[in-house]
Amino acid sequence: MTEEILICNGRVIAETHYLPKGYVLIKNGKIASIGEDWSEIFAEEVIDVQGLIISPGFIDMHTHGIKDVDFMESDPENIVRGLFEYAHFGVTRVVGSTLSNPFEQIISQAKRIRAARENRDYGDILLGVHIEGPWLIPSQRGGHALPYLRVPEKDDVNRLLNEVGDVIRTVTFAPELPNAVWLAEQLSYRGIVGTIGHTEASFEETEKIILAGVRHVTHLYDGSHGFKESPNEALVMMPGLETAVVMYDDVSIELIGCPVHVPKPFFRYIDKVKPRNKKVIVTDSLVGTGMPDGTTLTYRDGRKVYVSEGVLRMIDDDPNIHGNLTGSAVTMNVALRRLKEYTNLSFSEAIRWGSINPATTLGIDNETGSISIGKYADLVIIDEEFDVKMTFLKGKLVYKIH
Repeated sequence: MTEEILICNGRVIAETHYLPKGYVLIKNGKIASIGEDWSEIFAEEVIDVQGLIISPGFIDMHTHGIKDVDFMESDPENIVRGLFEYAHFGVTRVVGSTLSNPFEQIISQAKRIRAARENRDYGDILLGVHIEGPWLIPSQRGGHALPYLRVPEKDDVNRLLNEVGDVIRTVTFAPELPNAVWLAEQLSYRGIVGTIGHTEASFEETEKIILAGVRHVTHLYDGSHGFKESPNEALVMMPGLETAVVMYDDVSIELIGCPVHVPKPFFRYIDKVKPRNKKVIVTDSLVGTGMPDGTTLTYRDGRKVYVSEGVLRMIDDDPNIHGNLTGSAVTMNVALRRLKEYTNLSFSEAIRWGSINPATTLGIDNETGSISIGKYADLVIIDEEFDVKMTFLKGKLVYKIH
Protein backbone atom coordinates (compact mmCIF):
# COMPACT_ATOMS: atom_id res chain seq x y z
CA MET A 1 0.00 0.00 0.00
CA THR A 2 1.24 3.50 -0.84
CA GLU A 3 2.39 5.17 2.37
CA GLU A 4 1.34 8.71 1.41
CA ILE A 5 -1.70 9.62 -0.68
CA LEU A 6 -2.85 13.14 -1.46
CA ILE A 7 -6.54 13.41 -2.43
CA CYS A 8 -7.02 16.95 -3.71
CA ASN A 9 -9.20 19.40 -5.61
CA GLY A 10 -12.37 18.21 -3.91
CA ARG A 11 -15.13 19.53 -1.71
CA VAL A 12 -14.08 18.27 1.73
CA ILE A 13 -16.68 17.44 4.38
CA ALA A 14 -14.42 17.61 7.42
CA GLU A 15 -15.62 16.93 10.95
CA THR A 16 -15.70 20.57 12.02
CA HIS A 17 -15.94 22.48 8.75
CA TYR A 18 -16.54 22.36 5.01
CA LEU A 19 -13.91 23.21 2.41
CA PRO A 20 -15.29 24.07 -1.06
CA LYS A 21 -11.89 23.28 -2.59
CA GLY A 22 -9.46 21.33 -0.48
CA TYR A 23 -7.39 18.24 0.13
CA VAL A 24 -6.92 15.30 2.48
CA LEU A 25 -3.44 13.89 3.03
CA ILE A 26 -3.18 10.24 4.10
CA LYS A 27 -0.12 8.78 5.82
CA ASN A 28 0.09 5.14 6.86
CA GLY A 29 -3.67 4.69 6.63
CA LYS A 30 -4.60 7.71 8.74
CA ILE A 31 -5.55 11.30 7.98
CA ALA A 32 -2.47 13.46 8.42
CA SER A 33 -3.56 16.84 7.07
CA ILE A 34 -6.66 18.67 5.82
CA GLY A 35 -6.62 22.04 4.13
CA GLU A 36 -7.07 24.25 1.09
CA ASP A 37 -3.56 24.73 -0.32
CA TRP A 38 -1.76 21.58 -1.41
CA SER A 39 0.76 23.27 -3.71
CA GLU A 40 3.71 22.41 -1.46
CA ILE A 41 2.57 18.95 -0.40
CA PHE A 42 4.44 16.07 -1.99
CA ALA A 43 3.06 12.53 -1.76
CA GLU A 44 3.84 9.20 -3.36
CA GLU A 45 0.41 9.19 -5.00
CA VAL A 46 -1.76 12.15 -5.95
CA ILE A 47 -5.46 11.73 -6.76
CA ASP A 48 -7.20 14.76 -8.27
CA VAL A 49 -10.94 14.26 -7.75
CA GLN A 50 -11.83 17.21 -9.99
CA GLY A 51 -14.40 18.89 -7.79
CA LEU A 52 -16.09 15.77 -6.43
CA ILE A 53 -17.05 15.49 -2.76
CA ILE A 54 -14.56 13.97 -0.30
CA SER A 55 -16.75 12.49 2.42
CA PRO A 56 -16.21 10.28 5.44
CA GLY A 57 -16.98 6.67 4.63
CA PHE A 58 -20.50 5.49 5.42
CA ILE A 59 -21.32 3.29 8.41
CA ASP A 60 -24.32 0.95 8.18
CA MET A 61 -25.08 -0.35 11.66
CA HIS A 62 -28.12 -2.37 10.58
CA THR A 63 -27.90 -4.56 7.49
CA HIS A 64 -28.73 -8.22 6.94
CA GLY A 65 -27.07 -8.69 3.58
CA ILE A 66 -26.24 -7.51 0.09
CA LYS A 67 -26.42 -9.13 -3.36
CA ASP A 68 -26.53 -12.89 -2.57
CA VAL A 69 -24.68 -12.61 0.75
CA ASP A 70 -26.66 -13.14 3.97
CA PHE A 71 -25.14 -12.41 7.38
CA MET A 72 -27.42 -15.09 8.85
CA GLU A 73 -26.42 -17.88 6.46
CA SER A 74 -23.23 -17.17 4.51
CA ASP A 75 -19.85 -18.65 5.33
CA PRO A 76 -16.80 -16.45 6.06
CA GLU A 77 -15.54 -16.52 2.47
CA ASN A 78 -18.85 -15.27 1.09
CA ILE A 79 -19.26 -12.71 3.88
CA VAL A 80 -15.91 -11.24 2.80
CA ARG A 81 -17.17 -11.14 -0.78
CA GLY A 82 -20.17 -9.20 0.51
CA LEU A 83 -17.94 -6.70 2.29
CA PHE A 84 -16.39 -5.83 -1.07
CA GLU A 85 -19.90 -5.19 -2.41
CA TYR A 86 -20.63 -2.76 0.45
CA ALA A 87 -17.56 -0.75 -0.57
CA HIS A 88 -19.20 -0.19 -3.98
CA PHE A 89 -21.78 1.96 -2.18
CA GLY A 90 -19.35 3.94 -0.03
CA VAL A 91 -19.64 1.80 3.10
CA THR A 92 -16.45 1.47 5.15
CA ARG A 93 -17.98 -0.10 8.28
CA VAL A 94 -20.94 -2.45 8.75
CA VAL A 95 -22.52 -4.32 11.62
CA GLY A 96 -23.89 -7.59 10.24
CA SER A 97 -27.41 -8.28 11.49
CA THR A 98 -28.80 -11.71 12.33
CA LEU A 99 -32.46 -12.80 12.40
CA SER A 100 -34.44 -14.81 14.92
CA ASN A 101 -33.30 -18.42 14.56
CA PRO A 102 -32.49 -21.39 16.76
CA PHE A 103 -29.97 -20.27 19.36
CA GLU A 104 -27.30 -22.68 18.14
CA GLN A 105 -27.50 -21.20 14.66
CA ILE A 106 -27.19 -17.61 15.91
CA ILE A 107 -24.07 -18.48 17.89
CA SER A 108 -22.57 -20.45 14.99
CA GLN A 109 -23.18 -17.58 12.59
CA ALA A 110 -21.61 -15.07 14.97
CA LYS A 111 -18.50 -17.25 14.94
CA ARG A 112 -18.47 -17.17 11.12
CA ILE A 113 -18.71 -13.38 11.22
CA ARG A 114 -15.83 -13.34 13.69
CA ALA A 115 -13.77 -15.38 11.22
CA ALA A 116 -14.63 -13.04 8.33
CA ARG A 117 -13.25 -10.10 10.29
CA GLU A 118 -9.78 -11.66 10.05
CA ASN A 119 -9.61 -11.13 6.27
CA ARG A 120 -6.70 -8.79 5.59
CA ASP A 121 -8.30 -7.01 2.62
CA TYR A 122 -11.87 -6.29 3.70
CA GLY A 123 -12.22 -7.63 7.25
CA ASP A 124 -11.87 -4.16 8.75
CA ILE A 125 -15.19 -3.18 7.18
CA LEU A 126 -16.99 -5.66 9.43
CA LEU A 127 -17.33 -4.26 12.96
CA GLY A 128 -19.17 -7.26 14.34
CA VAL A 129 -22.65 -8.63 14.89
CA HIS A 130 -26.04 -7.06 15.54
CA ILE A 131 -28.21 -9.64 17.32
CA GLU A 132 -31.76 -8.89 16.15
CA GLY A 133 -33.97 -11.55 17.65
CA PRO A 134 -35.07 -13.77 19.25
CA TRP A 135 -35.97 -11.41 22.14
CA LEU A 136 -38.85 -9.65 20.36
CA ILE A 137 -42.61 -9.61 20.87
CA PRO A 138 -44.78 -11.61 18.44
CA SER A 139 -47.14 -8.78 17.46
CA GLN A 140 -44.23 -6.66 16.18
CA ARG A 141 -42.03 -9.43 14.82
CA GLY A 142 -42.08 -8.27 11.19
CA GLY A 143 -39.99 -10.71 9.16
CA HIS A 144 -38.90 -12.72 12.19
CA ALA A 145 -40.28 -16.26 12.35
CA LEU A 146 -42.73 -16.71 15.23
CA PRO A 147 -41.48 -20.17 16.36
CA TYR A 148 -38.04 -18.75 17.15
CA LEU A 149 -39.14 -15.87 19.40
CA ARG A 150 -38.44 -16.23 23.10
CA VAL A 151 -37.85 -14.30 26.31
CA PRO A 152 -34.27 -13.52 27.38
CA GLU A 153 -33.59 -16.37 29.78
CA LYS A 154 -30.48 -15.75 31.86
CA ASP A 155 -28.80 -19.00 30.82
CA ASP A 156 -29.27 -18.14 27.13
CA VAL A 157 -27.96 -14.61 27.58
CA ASN A 158 -24.91 -15.74 29.51
CA ARG A 159 -24.12 -18.42 26.96
CA LEU A 160 -24.38 -15.96 24.07
CA LEU A 161 -22.21 -13.37 25.76
CA ASN A 162 -19.63 -15.90 26.94
CA GLU A 163 -19.25 -17.60 23.55
CA VAL A 164 -19.46 -14.68 21.12
CA GLY A 165 -19.75 -11.53 23.23
CA ASP A 166 -16.44 -10.31 21.84
CA VAL A 167 -17.92 -9.96 18.35
CA ILE A 168 -21.35 -8.58 19.34
CA ARG A 169 -21.75 -4.83 18.84
CA THR A 170 -25.50 -4.35 19.29
CA VAL A 171 -28.48 -6.34 20.56
CA THR A 172 -32.11 -5.47 19.77
CA PHE A 173 -34.78 -6.52 22.24
CA ALA A 174 -38.26 -5.56 23.45
CA PRO A 175 -38.32 -3.70 26.81
CA GLU A 176 -41.56 -5.34 28.01
CA LEU A 177 -40.14 -8.86 28.04
CA PRO A 178 -39.23 -10.55 31.33
CA ASN A 179 -35.58 -9.93 32.34
CA ALA A 180 -35.31 -6.98 29.95
CA VAL A 181 -33.81 -4.65 32.56
CA TRP A 182 -31.35 -7.34 33.62
CA LEU A 183 -30.41 -7.89 29.96
CA ALA A 184 -29.85 -4.16 29.47
CA GLU A 185 -27.52 -4.15 32.47
CA GLN A 186 -25.53 -7.14 31.19
CA LEU A 187 -25.04 -5.54 27.78
CA SER A 188 -24.07 -2.18 29.25
CA TYR A 189 -21.59 -3.83 31.60
CA ARG A 190 -19.84 -5.50 28.64
CA GLY A 191 -19.84 -2.37 26.46
CA ILE A 192 -22.42 -3.77 24.02
CA VAL A 193 -25.01 -1.32 22.69
CA GLY A 194 -28.48 -2.36 23.78
CA THR A 195 -31.19 -1.24 21.36
CA ILE A 196 -34.98 -1.03 21.56
CA GLY A 197 -37.01 -2.66 18.81
CA HIS A 198 -39.91 -4.88 17.73
CA THR A 199 -41.93 -3.74 20.70
CA GLU A 200 -45.14 -2.25 22.09
CA ALA A 201 -43.46 -1.09 25.29
CA SER A 202 -45.03 1.53 27.51
CA PHE A 203 -43.27 4.73 28.47
CA GLU A 204 -42.43 3.25 31.85
CA GLU A 205 -41.05 0.00 30.42
CA THR A 206 -38.93 1.91 27.93
CA GLU A 207 -37.66 4.33 30.55
CA LYS A 208 -36.52 1.49 32.81
CA ILE A 209 -34.18 0.03 30.22
CA ILE A 210 -32.91 3.46 29.20
CA LEU A 211 -31.94 3.99 32.83
CA ALA A 212 -30.27 0.55 32.70
CA GLY A 213 -28.02 1.73 29.86
CA VAL A 214 -29.86 1.25 26.55
CA ARG A 215 -28.91 4.06 24.18
CA HIS A 216 -30.37 3.30 20.75
CA VAL A 217 -33.62 2.50 18.92
CA THR A 218 -33.79 -0.01 16.08
CA HIS A 219 -35.71 1.27 13.01
CA LEU A 220 -38.22 3.52 14.79
CA TYR A 221 -41.65 3.50 13.10
CA ASP A 222 -41.07 -0.05 11.89
CA GLY A 223 -42.02 -2.85 14.24
CA SER A 224 -43.01 -0.56 17.09
CA HIS A 225 -46.10 1.14 18.51
CA GLY A 226 -45.46 4.61 19.84
CA PHE A 227 -48.77 5.32 21.58
CA LYS A 228 -51.72 3.43 23.02
CA GLU A 229 -55.17 4.42 24.15
CA SER A 230 -55.63 4.57 27.92
CA PRO A 231 -57.33 1.44 29.29
CA ASN A 232 -59.20 3.66 31.75
CA GLU A 233 -60.25 6.63 29.64
CA ALA A 234 -61.59 6.44 26.09
CA LEU A 235 -59.83 8.65 23.51
CA VAL A 236 -57.01 9.46 25.94
CA MET A 237 -53.59 8.51 24.56
CA MET A 238 -50.85 7.27 26.86
CA PRO A 239 -47.16 8.08 26.33
CA GLY A 240 -45.18 5.15 25.01
CA LEU A 241 -41.95 4.17 23.37
CA GLU A 242 -41.73 7.18 21.06
CA THR A 243 -42.22 9.67 23.89
CA ALA A 244 -39.45 8.08 25.95
CA VAL A 245 -36.84 7.84 23.21
CA VAL A 246 -37.50 11.38 21.99
CA MET A 247 -37.43 12.79 25.51
CA TYR A 248 -34.09 11.21 26.48
CA ASP A 249 -31.39 13.05 24.55
CA ASP A 250 -28.82 10.31 25.23
CA VAL A 251 -30.79 7.86 23.07
CA SER A 252 -30.05 7.76 19.35
CA ILE A 253 -32.73 6.85 16.82
CA GLU A 254 -32.24 5.02 13.53
CA LEU A 255 -34.53 5.30 10.53
CA ILE A 256 -34.50 3.09 7.45
CA GLY A 257 -33.63 5.26 4.44
CA CYS A 258 -36.70 4.19 2.50
CA PRO A 259 -40.00 6.08 2.05
CA VAL A 260 -41.94 2.81 1.99
CA HIS A 261 -40.72 1.79 5.45
CA VAL A 262 -40.65 5.32 6.88
CA PRO A 263 -43.05 7.99 5.56
CA LYS A 264 -41.17 11.13 4.60
CA PRO A 265 -42.44 13.48 7.38
CA PHE A 266 -40.81 11.27 10.03
CA PHE A 267 -37.36 12.18 8.69
CA ARG A 268 -38.03 15.88 9.21
CA TYR A 269 -39.56 15.21 12.61
CA ILE A 270 -36.63 13.20 13.97
CA ASP A 271 -34.21 15.75 12.54
CA LYS A 272 -36.02 18.45 14.49
CA VAL A 273 -36.46 16.74 17.86
CA LYS A 274 -33.23 14.79 18.36
CA PRO A 275 -29.76 16.21 19.09
CA ARG A 276 -27.39 16.61 16.17
CA ASN A 277 -25.38 13.46 16.95
CA LYS A 278 -28.33 11.18 17.82
CA LYS A 279 -29.86 10.68 14.35
CA VAL A 280 -28.81 7.63 12.34
CA ILE A 281 -29.72 6.37 8.87
CA VAL A 282 -29.55 2.63 8.14
CA THR A 283 -30.51 0.32 5.31
CA ASP A 284 -31.83 -2.78 7.15
CA SER A 285 -31.05 -4.32 3.78
CA LEU A 286 -31.60 -7.95 2.85
CA VAL A 287 -30.25 -10.35 0.25
CA GLY A 288 -31.05 -8.82 -3.15
CA THR A 289 -29.78 -5.37 -2.24
CA GLY A 290 -27.66 -3.90 -5.01
CA MET A 291 -29.35 -6.00 -7.68
CA PRO A 292 -31.30 -4.42 -10.57
CA ASP A 293 -35.04 -3.80 -10.36
CA GLY A 294 -36.96 -6.85 -11.46
CA THR A 295 -34.40 -9.33 -10.13
CA THR A 296 -36.17 -12.35 -8.62
CA LEU A 297 -34.84 -14.38 -5.69
CA THR A 298 -35.92 -17.68 -4.17
CA TYR A 299 -35.41 -18.25 -0.45
CA ARG A 300 -34.49 -21.61 1.02
CA ASP A 301 -38.07 -22.11 2.21
CA GLY A 302 -39.34 -21.70 -1.37
CA ARG A 303 -40.71 -18.17 -1.04
CA LYS A 304 -39.99 -15.87 -3.96
CA VAL A 305 -39.42 -12.11 -4.00
CA TYR A 306 -38.48 -9.45 -6.52
CA VAL A 307 -36.49 -6.21 -6.26
CA SER A 308 -38.43 -3.01 -6.90
CA GLU A 309 -37.26 0.55 -6.23
CA GLY A 310 -35.18 -0.23 -3.19
CA VAL A 311 -37.50 -2.77 -1.55
CA LEU A 312 -38.25 -6.47 -1.83
CA ARG A 313 -41.80 -7.60 -2.63
CA MET A 314 -43.49 -11.00 -2.58
CA ILE A 315 -44.18 -13.15 -5.63
CA ASP A 316 -47.28 -15.23 -5.02
CA ASP A 317 -50.26 -16.67 -6.86
CA ASP A 318 -52.53 -15.13 -4.23
CA PRO A 319 -53.29 -11.53 -5.33
CA ASN A 320 -53.68 -10.55 -1.68
CA ILE A 321 -50.06 -11.53 -1.06
CA HIS A 322 -48.37 -10.78 -4.39
CA GLY A 323 -46.49 -7.49 -4.20
CA ASN A 324 -46.53 -7.27 -0.41
CA LEU A 325 -43.49 -5.59 1.18
CA THR A 326 -40.97 -8.07 2.61
CA GLY A 327 -37.94 -5.89 3.34
CA SER A 328 -35.44 -3.25 2.33
CA ALA A 329 -33.07 -3.38 -0.62
CA VAL A 330 -31.74 0.16 -0.26
CA THR A 331 -28.01 0.96 -0.26
CA MET A 332 -26.39 3.53 2.05
CA ASN A 333 -25.61 6.07 -0.64
CA VAL A 334 -29.24 6.01 -1.82
CA ALA A 335 -30.51 6.20 1.78
CA LEU A 336 -28.44 9.33 2.35
CA ARG A 337 -29.57 10.87 -0.94
CA ARG A 338 -33.18 10.36 0.10
CA LEU A 339 -32.53 11.76 3.57
CA LYS A 340 -31.11 14.94 2.07
CA GLU A 341 -34.07 15.21 -0.29
CA TYR A 342 -36.72 14.62 2.39
CA THR A 343 -35.22 16.99 4.98
CA ASN A 344 -33.49 19.66 2.86
CA LEU A 345 -30.39 19.14 4.98
CA SER A 346 -27.01 20.26 3.70
CA PHE A 347 -24.63 17.61 2.38
CA SER A 348 -22.56 17.86 5.55
CA GLU A 349 -25.52 17.42 7.89
CA ALA A 350 -27.09 14.59 5.92
CA ILE A 351 -23.83 12.64 5.79
CA ARG A 352 -23.50 12.90 9.59
CA TRP A 353 -26.50 10.52 9.84
CA GLY A 354 -24.48 7.85 8.05
CA SER A 355 -20.97 8.49 9.39
CA ILE A 356 -20.05 10.23 12.65
CA ASN A 357 -23.47 9.65 14.25
CA PRO A 358 -23.47 5.85 13.96
CA ALA A 359 -19.78 5.91 14.90
CA THR A 360 -20.75 7.79 18.08
CA THR A 361 -23.53 5.32 18.90
CA LEU A 362 -21.14 2.40 18.40
CA GLY A 363 -18.37 4.03 20.42
CA ILE A 364 -15.84 4.14 17.55
CA ASP A 365 -15.97 7.89 16.86
CA ASN A 366 -12.44 8.33 18.17
CA GLU A 367 -11.05 6.31 15.26
CA THR A 368 -13.46 6.67 12.32
CA GLY A 369 -16.68 8.31 11.16
CA SER A 370 -15.36 11.72 10.19
CA ILE A 371 -12.54 13.46 8.35
CA SER A 372 -10.34 14.51 11.23
CA ILE A 373 -6.57 14.38 11.70
CA GLY A 374 -5.47 11.17 13.37
CA LYS A 375 -8.51 9.12 12.40
CA TYR A 376 -8.42 6.26 9.92
CA ALA A 377 -8.69 7.40 6.32
CA ASP A 378 -12.09 5.79 5.73
CA LEU A 379 -13.25 7.96 2.85
CA VAL A 380 -15.67 7.94 -0.04
CA ILE A 381 -15.56 10.12 -3.14
CA ILE A 382 -19.07 10.93 -4.37
CA ASP A 383 -20.91 13.30 -6.67
CA GLU A 384 -23.92 15.44 -5.80
CA GLU A 385 -26.27 12.48 -6.38
CA PHE A 386 -24.31 10.39 -3.86
CA ASP A 387 -23.06 8.15 -6.66
CA VAL A 388 -19.84 6.54 -5.44
CA LYS A 389 -16.64 6.98 -7.45
CA MET A 390 -14.02 5.70 -4.99
CA THR A 391 -13.92 4.16 -1.52
CA PHE A 392 -10.91 4.11 0.80
CA LEU A 393 -10.57 1.82 3.81
CA LYS A 394 -7.80 2.86 6.20
CA GLY A 395 -6.15 4.69 3.32
CA LYS A 396 -6.37 1.76 0.91
CA LEU A 397 -8.38 2.16 -2.29
CA VAL A 398 -10.88 -0.72 -2.10
CA TYR A 399 -13.28 0.41 -4.83
CA LYS A 400 -13.06 2.58 -7.93
CA ILE A 401 -15.79 2.96 -10.51
CA HIS A 402 -14.84 1.68 -13.93
